[in-house]
Amino acid sequence: MHSTIRILAISAAAAALALLAGCQDGGVVRLADRAAIPFDQMVAGAAKSRVIVVGETHDNRAHHDLQLKIIRTLHEGGAVLAVGLEMFRAENQELLDKWWRWGMPTEQFEALYLENWGMPWILYRDIFLYSRQKRIPLVGLNVPREVISKVAREGYGSLTESERKKLPPGLTCTVDEAYRSFIRKTFAAHVHGSGRSFENFCEAQMVWDTAMAIYALEYLDKNPASRMVILAGSVHAWKRAIPRQLATMRPGMTVSVILPAPDGTEGKAALTAEDADYLVLP
Repeated sequence: MHSTIRILAISAAAAALALLAGCQDGGVVRLADRAAIPFDQMVAGAAKSRVIVVGETHDNRAHHDLQLKIIRTLHEGGAVLAVGLEMFRAENQELLDKWWRWGMPTEQFEALYLENWGMPWILYRDIFLYSRQKRIPLVGLNVPREVISKVAREGYGSLTESERKKLPPGLTCTVDEAYRSFIRKTFAAHVHGSGRSFENFCEAQMVWDTAMAIYALEYLDKNPASRMVILAGSVHAWKRAIPRQLATMRPGMTVSVILPAPDGTEGKAALTAEDADYLVLP
């Protein structure tokens, strides 16, 4: 019995690896059925959702090129779009609006970006310039890093009233076992699987995911004709992260998740429809 199960598991893994190996460069795997599909078919499928979450490794230029290609394809297809950004704090929304409405010079916006985010400007520049050129609203989704850092060190309960006011109204932090399991799997090399420090880390990630989901929903509630493309690190983009919070707060909200393939063939094969909807190969 055990040998049969093992053979089936090996066969399934081999089939997944064969599919990945058979995809051309830049190909897409639809994870629901492990089918290789064209890029345009992926975008057409994702466009049926109200929210499209596109993951990234922050310092990977190819991932940002992919994000821009998705935004451009959706815009040229007639979608009314906004772009939600992990790279900007929500408190900077008025300045973001000023930028995409052509009310701020590039040099000033670059300085604002560097104040918000630690990655080189060149990685995101084309996304920001295209959004301004096409007047696509940019929406800041992030919260002050010092708040997240304190939660990671001391737990959500340690936040003062003034620190909680820096988070969106209505935010709660409830970590269940499904989320703990997700964190263990995603951050296996960086965190221990139990103990107070691990629980604090889970709470920090939960606050982060939940806050970004709340800010995205605030925009969508005010702009019912709009879809949103959310650009965030892949650990926030996985279905158990921001998308789960969106679905919890708005049952019936349609969300598609697009992830760039992780390094290593085994990592690509391990991803399933529980993690994302589409996997984009380099």
